[in-house]
Amino acid sequence: MLIDLHVHSHHTPGCRLIPRDVVRRAREVGLDGVAFTDLNGMDGLAEIRAAARDEGFLALCGVEIASDTGHFLCFFPEPEKVPALPQIFGTPPWPVREVLRKVGEMGGVAVAAHPYDKSVERPSGDAIFTLDGLSAIEGLNARRHGPANDLAVEAADHMGLPCTGASGALTSLDEIGKAATLFREPVRSEADLVSQLRAGAVYCVAIGITPRPLGEDRGRGRGDRPGRGGPRGRAEAGGPGPRGGPGGRGGGRGPGQRGGRGGRGGGSDRDRG
Repeated sequence: MLIDLHVHSHHTPGCRLIPRDVVRRAREVGLDGVAFTDLNGMDGLAEIRAAARDEGFLALCGVEIASDTGHFLCFFPEPEKVPALPQIFGTPPWPVREVLRKVGEMGGVAVAAHPYDKSVERPSGDAIFTLDGLSAIEGLNARRHGPANDLAVEAADHMGLPCTGASGALTSLDEIGKAATLFREPVRSEADLVSQLRAGAVYCVAIGITPRPLGEDRGRGRGDRPGRGGPRGRAEAGGPGPRGGPGGRGGGRGPGQRGGRGGRGGGSDRDRG
């Protein structure tokens, strides 16, 4: 199944997308589902449920949490039972380790969202190497350009974590479905989503990209990763395979082998996505 795992709605400040329209667009572009991850809240849950029911399409609800060290896509088996975030974490900015710990205690999973995006106020950068409790890293966000995605894929590689893919749609319905996450087993609910993310049985997928011939990969720099052939005529983005499975990478390597490339990820402008 292909699910766009990071989409915003009008419940995120600065976004005007309506869940019903997002669902219809997701179906039009050939996705199997979409996950709404509005910023710092799940106020749109009832509207998302209604859109899924009325359109007969998989629409899930998560949340993008802006911590003091980066953004994280968090998903819970039963989002209806999750209190408002200020009741859980107190006054923002929320400490990243507390966020990850409490998300885990509530049975949820956390995915590091665009960790090397310098446009966010407090990006994760290489700090993700010090964090426990991550289930995956967003290795492909269609709204991010330059080295941000490549560095995220490389970090996932070093940490032995799977990569997810998503559009990060915020400003236009046309953004939906530019990238997605491939799930190996059917996903019918947030509980299924959490289970598969925790198991690491996911891949990031770029949609509408023609795979390059194998010979073109030779001589490329480490930060110039092409897509790899993916399902349904799409191009699967670079990134580790499932934990412990064939093609999985990152065994035995750690941040200490990154050549001291600290200092990345410092940012200035806010970005809601």
